[in-house]
Amino acid sequence: MRIGAETIERGSLKAVILTSLLSVFMFQLLRTVGLRAFSMASETYLSGTHSAAFVTCPNDTVAKDLAKGIVEKKLAACVNIVPAIKSIYEWQGKIEEDNEVLLVSADSDILKFTLELKPQHVK
Repeated sequence: MRIGAETIERGSLKAVILTSLLSVFMFQLLRTVGLRAFSMASETYLSGTHSAAFVTCPNDTVAKDLAKGIVEKKLAACVNIVPAIKSIYEWQGKIEEDNEVLLVSADSDILKFTLELKPQHVK
């Protein structure tokens, strides 16, 4: 009878260890899936779920430099450059109109990177 109890104890210990390990490794996956499901169901935005970055640049050179930097830093797998857009905006109390270039990409930490390198900022 003692041998059977010892075998049951070992089996229980293995089950507890296996369950604990699976819980630790599955937590991140389950958390991500849960956050995305909540985001879709509630129509609320959660950073890192579904987002895109639209960044205007004054010219092709700046757009290419930013796009290359974003891809090199692995902030996005791909950045699209859309030429010849017209931007109308307020700058220092006046309405301005400029020809610009648009960068489009799936967002990660692109906004922070772009704001550090972009030549003009909103004031």
